[in-house]
Amino acid sequence: MSKIKYQFDSKTLTFKKVKLVWKEKIQRVLAFVVVTGLSAVAVNLIYTSIYKTPKVLMLEEEKEILLSKYDVLNDRMDGIGLIINDIQQRDDYLYRSIFELEPIPPSVREAGFGGVNRYLDLEGYDNSDVLIETFKKVDVISKKIYVQSKSFDTVIELAKNKEKMIACIPAIQPVALKDFARISDYFGSRQDPFTGKLTMHHGMDFTGPEGSDIFVTGDGVVVESGYSFFGYGNRVTVDHGYGYKTVYAHLDKILVDEGQKVKRGEVIGKLGDTGRSTGAHLHYEVKLNNHPVDPINYYFNDISAEEYELMVEACSKRRNPMD
Repeated sequence: MSKIKYQFDSKTLTFKKVKLVWKEKIQRVLAFVVVTGLSAVAVNLIYTSIYKTPKVLMLEEEKEILLSKYDVLNDRMDGIGLIINDIQQRDDYLYRSIFELEPIPPSVREAGFGGVNRYLDLEGYDNSDVLIETFKKVDVISKKIYVQSKSFDTVIELAKNKEKMIACIPAIQPVALKDFARISDYFGSRQDPFTGKLTMHHGMDFTGPEGSDIFVTGDGVVVESGYSFFGYGNRVTVDHGYGYKTVYAHLDKILVDEGQKVKRGEVIGKLGDTGRSTGAHLHYEVKLNNHPVDPINYYFNDISAEEYELMVEACSKRRNPMD
């Protein structure tokens, strides 16, 4: 029951009932609601600043658990990163070297992610740094795995074709010589026989009777066959694939044509004295990825270990005649 309010009338010296209009009633009700609501909010703020509700305590506990799990996850990813680095080392310096592939450059393995900020949607949270660091590690590991997978695809493909590759690599002497004294010049610096100047000799020279057989040293395809105007005389170049090419120069006769497929041990020409030459001999070169390499390292199918040592010794004496 609502209270009845009275007001004193000084003229009649009596109390009269106070009658409130409906607007005043509404205003009083609204004022009461507002004051009550603000008081409740203030009390709740004061209480929650001092005492945490069960829900808040549960959320904070879950947050701590999640952060600890992120720490464990990051430690595991660090361990995975070390394993991937070890696989990369084995790949670059063992698996790829077996097939004479260049190591994958660090700029490729460690390449970052360009363009817009990939982690913009993770910013603005209390623990954004933890989230962003974790996602970065995941992206780096994913990139390294992708690059490594592509490298293994290449190595596996070469392994499948290993038998074919072995047949293609230059692995015998281009002439039937066992007498290493008849090797007149080796790979390396020498005095040019025509100018006397110190120049680089990119192959090996085999002396022998004019007309002796010249053998191709690995399976391949003839890519050059004819006379060279750069001092080589009659020259044959064979592409063996896998980055290998061999050059046979100063031939007396050429017995193969461009585009012809050849097999290791097949006679491709006759030893001669054409071009810029001081006598009957074969100038023989081995190129890997278009760079000359020492042919002395490619006779493993043709000579024994002892004979190889004798060849190396003869090469050393030829390079250092005062020893």
